[in-house]
Amino acid sequence: MQDILPISLILLIAMIFTARMILLLSDTPMASCRLWPWLRLRAWWPVAADHAAETLLRTALTTEEYRQLCGMAFLDVHSPSRSGRVYRVPRGPGQVQVIEHGRMVERLCVQPVATVPEADVVLMHKLLIEADEQGYLDTANHFPRSVWR
Repeated sequence: MQDILPISLILLIAMIFTARMILLLSDTPMASCRLWPWLRLRAWWPVAADHAAETLLRTALTTEEYRQLCGMAFLDVHSPSRSGRVYRVPRGPGQVQVIEHGRMVERLCVQPVATVPEADVVLMHKLLIEADEQGYLDTANHFPRSVWR
């Protein structure tokens, strides 16, 4: 019985340390954009909607697009109608940046009415831009580029 107590204590300390490290990493955008999608792809992920959304996103994007999204926390979607225009869709909350010839010209805000997994929001932006760019622009709230950028 005395041998079990130190082992249990060590396991408890290890679990607390692991949980704290995950929380610490989740506050860092670059770490969280790599860690959470990877975890959501696992079959054991407890939130079925997040798992399904991340799996769908992974299959809908090319390998390079998904790598960019996981590595940089944004996805660049090229305009189907305007040469040199790119829509930079953030992985988490935030506005879509409109970049023309390497320079941000404005920011767009388009959000779903209901709460949905962030992977679904990224895919929503990509599909709307590629399918009906003008409808996407008509729906979005437009904001001028930030003064400090």
